[in-house]
Amino acid sequence: MASAEKLKQMIELHDLAQRLGMERPDPAGNYRAPNRRDHHPSVSIFDAGQSGYMMWKDHASGDGGSCIDMVIYCGRASDASEAMAFLHELYGLPRDASLSVMAAPKSQIEWLADKQLAAAGKARSYLIEQRMIPEPVVAALQKRGAFGFSDWTNPEKAPGDLGYGGPAISFPARSLFSREVVGIDYRFFEPALNGDLKTKAQGEKRGYPYIPDLIALKRARVVIVVESAINAFSAIAAFDPEGLGNSTTTAIATRGLAVDEIDWRFLRGKKVICCFDNDAPIETGPRKGHRPGPEAAWVVHEKCTALNIPCFLVSQSGGKWDEINDLNDYLHKHGPQLTRYALLHHEPWLVFGQDGEFESGRFQRLPLPEHDQYLYWLYRVKSDFTSYLKIMTHEEEGEQKIPQDVCSFRIAGLAKVTISSAHSAITGEPDLQPTKVYSATIQTPDSPYDLTRFVLKREQLYNIDVWRRVGGGIFNPGKFTRMIAILERATHIGARHAVNFVGLAWHDGQAILNEGPDCYFTDPVQQCPYHNLQFPDGTPGQGRKVLEAYHATFRQNAALMLLVWGLGAHLKTFLGVWPHYMLQSGKGSGKSTLIKSLERTIAFTMFSGQSLKTEFRLLTSISHTSHPVGWEELSAQGQGVIDKAVAQLQESYQYTITRRGIDMTEFLCIAPVLLAGEDVPVQSLLGKLVRSDLTGRKGDLIPDELPRFPVKDWIQYLTHFSRSQIKRLYQECVQYLNQHCMAKPEDNGASRMRDNYACLLLAWKLLCEFTGVATNYGYFINDMVAEMNTHISETSAEREPWVWIMELALGEMDAGYFRYPYTYEWISGELCLLVRTSHIMQHISQSPSLKVKFDSLPVKSDRILKKQLKEAGVVRKDGCEKTINGKRVANFVALGIENLREFGLFPTFPEHVREGGSAVVSPLYEKREFSK
Repeated sequence: MASAEKLKQMIELHDLAQRLGMERPDPAGNYRAPNRRDHHPSVSIFDAGQSGYMMWKDHASGDGGSCIDMVIYCGRASDASEAMAFLHELYGLPRDASLSVMAAPKSQIEWLADKQLAAAGKARSYLIEQRMIPEPVVAALQKRGAFGFSDWTNPEKAPGDLGYGGPAISFPARSLFSREVVGIDYRFFEPALNGDLKTKAQGEKRGYPYIPDLIALKRARVVIVVESAINAFSAIAAFDPEGLGNSTTTAIATRGLAVDEIDWRFLRGKKVICCFDNDAPIETGPRKGHRPGPEAAWVVHEKCTALNIPCFLVSQSGGKWDEINDLNDYLHKHGPQLTRYALLHHEPWLVFGQDGEFESGRFQRLPLPEHDQYLYWLYRVKSDFTSYLKIMTHEEEGEQKIPQDVCSFRIAGLAKVTISSAHSAITGEPDLQPTKVYSATIQTPDSPYDLTRFVLKREQLYNIDVWRRVGGGIFNPGKFTRMIAILERATHIGARHAVNFVGLAWHDGQAILNEGPDCYFTDPVQQCPYHNLQFPDGTPGQGRKVLEAYHATFRQNAALMLLVWGLGAHLKTFLGVWPHYMLQSGKGSGKSTLIKSLERTIAFTMFSGQSLKTEFRLLTSISHTSHPVGWEELSAQGQGVIDKAVAQLQESYQYTITRRGIDMTEFLCIAPVLLAGEDVPVQSLLGKLVRSDLTGRKGDLIPDELPRFPVKDWIQYLTHFSRSQIKRLYQECVQYLNQHCMAKPEDNGASRMRDNYACLLLAWKLLCEFTGVATNYGYFINDMVAEMNTHISETSAEREPWVWIMELALGEMDAGYFRYPYTYEWISGELCLLVRTSHIMQHISQSPSLKVKFDSLPVKSDRILKKQLKEAGVVRKDGCEKTINGKRVANFVALGIENLREFGLFPTFPEHVREGGSAVVSPLYEKREFSK
């Protein structure tokens, strides 16, 4: 595929503007803006000079840029990657055959949708004449592929029979994950031909909303949610009757009332307005008094509020909606302008959907006792303000309602939340220790498109200072407290179960995507480094570009291994373990540049050395998330900090639950950690990490326009697997690496390292399936196996604690500081070091200079030391006796010198020590004997 720079140099902008349909009244003048009425053409194209390619600018709006920006400006793409793909297709530019992935064949429903979209012109008259949608809006939506036309009829049935079919407008619904058509809704022009059935659905319906204009949705700040596609068109017509595409308001349809099955995360950062059908109460049956449309809007409100999305309900009381069922009926009767006003007229009640008039015959969302019902209707809310109607009675003027300020914010929701235990969130086991708290969600004037949420315990519910600290001004504390007493009865509305974990978690036995806003931490800043993280999203094609860029930036896939490790970390909740990562590099090898790119690519956080000075800071950096974190230059810290860091890394290899502080705040140590630097002092963690080295492997720079990896979509993809499926795939990876591992089968340390690299192999295979990349791409598996074997061979003599202890002891002997007797002796033709293991441990534990080293050792008893020495095969004889300075010293272990050398340990002994020669004695031991 041609790069962005190549496209900018190749494509002539005047030609592109003509292909995009931009109007140019004067052949030598400017172009008209495509997204508004531009009476005086304001878009100019000019030679940028030094840049080497042409550029454009809209002198009215200030927009401008290259050919890629022009495609986005004209609404043909939503981001740079889509624009580049559009340009390749528009100009027929070839793609790199070695990197391209064969396009999957279209499904039957996609083929059908394409056929219907091609005939969409036949449905225009229906929308314009019968549904009163303005013609410019219809034309704009047709360009977006929002509707099609079908004239299919069933040859086995006669006109008028149910299922006959006939002319119909079709509305394709697409998956936000893959952009594929998953379902089609039909509206028949003549229902009588189809047995009086007005609508029909084909394909998937539940869980997939209808989005008429995806580009407008990404740009919009306000989204109208309605039931049907026709009503979505009506809402768009109300805010953009000229079809210019410059409105910040758009609409989507739920395609029915199954709103609880839709994942509403895609509306974060926007304001939602619900305008469902104005259904009359059901007159008979078990659901007597219920209203399906408005009650579905209640569910949407609950779902959005739980996601911190401001959600409002259109007020359908007061007479304006009498005899009107849906939004298209309102457009028919009142026209676009008044329809717009109606959509901006929202309910003013404390609990949306709970009318203040309490009309009889309707099912009430919140039944209230008389003393609360009397006061409930006096409280009124705006989008970010709450007031109270004070009733004043005058003899002359009669009764007056005077609004009084209560607080400078709106309480959007007060709900009980049951939080799953950390053990249940990680393992998927039934929850035996849930926690219940209150979640208060408020809207403040500074955040019109986001809600602020905080967690309260029962004793904090009526604490004015807590509300004031988070929300702002409380002008009438008495009325405010009374309002809380009413809302306390509504805590079952929006009651939910939550998981305090960012990443892939388990909830009720199901794997789920859980982001920062989905959590309910009592102290979010301390409990999780990603407490407010929303993962980047995108398409698998964008993910493929990221993999290709990281493959090219360092040779032997040194950078791609790091990316695979970071993305695969979310598999930890399936496997129970995930290795840490050691990234080594020399000066100027590009480590810092790579880490900065990784931070942007996967929303990864690298903590500086200043952030790791205390044990508590280390703890807070790895808590409640499977998304990886990084620790920069750990070797530059003091030995005390290093020891504490290593202890935290030991715990987070799997997971550990701990509680700190007076309130016993819970911390879940689990996040995998990237350890970067020239030297990473984690000798005791060799069996719990994987590594790569950047030194001498520089390749191409990662381009600035590289899209982010779609981490959100990647995690959602992983949630479709079961634990048994992942573990089965993991075992296949272990078996594969076992065949290519250079270590002996009985080497337990090497087996654990092999299992760690099997985690990377598993992540790579799943990423290949997700992005469409071949598993042998870039020889990734070959390079990873080579790195694994190099890692195993270079650390074979360093993995055991006895090696570290003997290294300290031999150093003390060479320096003459060892206080206890030792000697060298020939045993069975081999020179051996005779020393007591108890003396070694006593010397290290009692020497002030070695105290810090001793505290960090995982082995602290001579019994375990002797056991490990024997298992390593370096003990030639146990229970030796030797006379030193006239004293008989027993219980020596004879350690073979040649065996020690195999593990990188080189004892120093005098040249004159030969078979049958004299013993070598500790100098300090000799001085002590002489003084006696």
